[in-house]
Amino acid sequence: MRVSPNPKLKEILIQKNVGVCCVCKKRGLGVHFHHVDGDNSNTVEENLAVLCVKDHDLHHRPQAYNEPNHLELTEVEIREYKRSWEAFVKEASQKNPKVFAVLNTYGDYDRIHSLRLIFQWDDEKIEFERVFHLLGGPMDLLLDKVLEEIVWVGKEIQLLLVDSPLEIEYCPCCNSSYSNTINSNVTKKLSSTSWKQDSICTIYINPMQPSLAITIFLKDDMIYSGSLHRCKNNTLHYICDNFEDSLSIFKKNKRKNTGNKISKQDFNGLGAW
Repeated sequence: MRVSPNPKLKEILIQKNVGVCCVCKKRGLGVHFHHVDGDNSNTVEENLAVLCVKDHDLHHRPQAYNEPNHLELTEVEIREYKRSWEAFVKEASQKNPKVFAVLNTYGDYDRIHSLRLIFQWDDEKIEFERVFHLLGGPMDLLLDKVLEEIVWVGKEIQLLLVDSPLEIEYCPCCNSSYSNTINSNVTKKLSSTSWKQDSICTIYINPMQPSLAITIFLKDDMIYSGSLHRCKNNTLHYICDNFEDSLSIFKKNKRKNTGNKISKQDFNGLGAW
């Protein structure tokens, strides 16, 4: 026998999911209260997931959808969506949340044509994202929508901006565009309330050869490590957790000073006098 959730339970679930589907997070859609284990009489909070009409139907009738790149909504997947989204909403309401909004811009410095707002955890996991394009309105309006979206999730969420416009890169298997997140080490620093007191930077210099190592700790947690050394091919080689680069070293030609004075005539035709 099917047992529908009472009004109080519905209100709790709506608040924990800020009124949206835990799978797609799209606003303005009607939602259902789905019995995750398939038992319609097991109407308890832990067994109810907030799903939009489409995702609810997708779970029950996956064969009706011709979407080659979608993940089928199994019981296990719905439970994980529910757990992650409700945890994200709860964290976003905290005073100093460990979740962030990251704004990617696409185009060039003269013309930004689209924005991607990414909501991520401090371990770089993306919870959900929104895309805004100039076809949807002028840039001022799009920026207002970005800020409104952040406030909707949590007023304490920090907004981080990727510092330069990005080229759009596509995944070779599903042709969807990549999202650029903020490094987890950066987010740990930004979300730490005791960074000034508990952060330590160590620099080790090897006196036997041109090299050094840098480590940064937050209390007992090492959040960054990198090393710089001079290679045999006369390059500076830098390696850290998620970055590696080399820079060639060029010798400057030093002009020997003969002590001779240069007269005004020596500059004739050069426009330097």
